[in-house]
Amino acid sequence: MTRAAGLCLLLGGPGTCDTIIDLARQFWAEAGESFTRRQEDALRTLMVDASLGRAWLAQYRNEPAGFAVALYRHSIGYGGRVALLDDLYVVEKLRGRGLGRRMLRAITEDLEAFGILQVHALAPRHSAAADLYESEGFLCSRLQLLERPFDQDLPDPT
Repeated sequence: MTRAAGLCLLLGGPGTCDTIIDLARQFWAEAGESFTRRQEDALRTLMVDASLGRAWLAQYRNEPAGFAVALYRHSIGYGGRVALLDDLYVVEKLRGRGLGRRMLRAITEDLEAFGILQVHALAPRHSAAADLYESEGFLCSRLQLLERPFDQDLPDPT
């Protein structure tokens, strides 16, 4: 748990799970997407299986203020465990107060103290989130992220 100037960051788990799920629904709704049962189950699994990563609940003055999720992977290139900051969300009415920046700093400190060697972050290009990450020392990767959904047919190579 991290506390600073009204902000409290709690590690996700059974006691914070339902609140984090509610915030995840808000996050996805703001993005114009639905939060599916499959996504909810994946988030619940993360909060009971520490080998997968971490979730955090942010509270500001004892009220839910946001959440974040980092997923782990073992990297040969980096020589150990790295994390992907998959979600970082601050509720709309609390934006503009520096909470996202304070959350990000506390999360990266927590991950480094846990032995994570590097943190990667996903954000839409030219977004406020990308600007925040870059202002906190995240660099644009030379690598391109490619996705291959398994629920779609492959294009015909001919």
